[in-house]
Amino acid sequence: MLVQNLGAFVRHIGVRLIPGVNNLTLSEGQKFKKALEHPLNKYLIDKGEIVIAQDDDFASLASLDAKKAIELVNDTFELATLQKFREEEAAKGNRKTVIEAIDKQIESIKNPPEDKIVKPEE
Repeated sequence: MLVQNLGAFVRHIGVRLIPGVNNLTLSEGQKFKKALEHPLNKYLIDKGEIVIAQDDDFASLASLDAKKAIELVNDTFELATLQKFREEEAAKGNRKTVIEAIDKQIESIKNPPEDKIVKPEE
């Protein structure tokens, strides 16, 4: 299950949701769905801060159109999730634009631009 946290805060809705895309396992997805029964959590969905990007148990970019897949990739900040997306995309399809977006996102995380690096005060 792919859940997108569009807010600026980490949310705990049965599981920890960092800002950006979160790829939930089957058990995490069940906890998340159970936690959505609470009105305050449901409010975050209704408000659009938390978006269920893909509601099946085996989340895959290959089942999304290229534009939506690229949007999710650009909002994903966990290297493990990006690597999984890349492997799935390479195995299931030949959408070069999606693979390029994944590679670009991985590179920007591993080697951020100089102006994006937070340096400790001296």
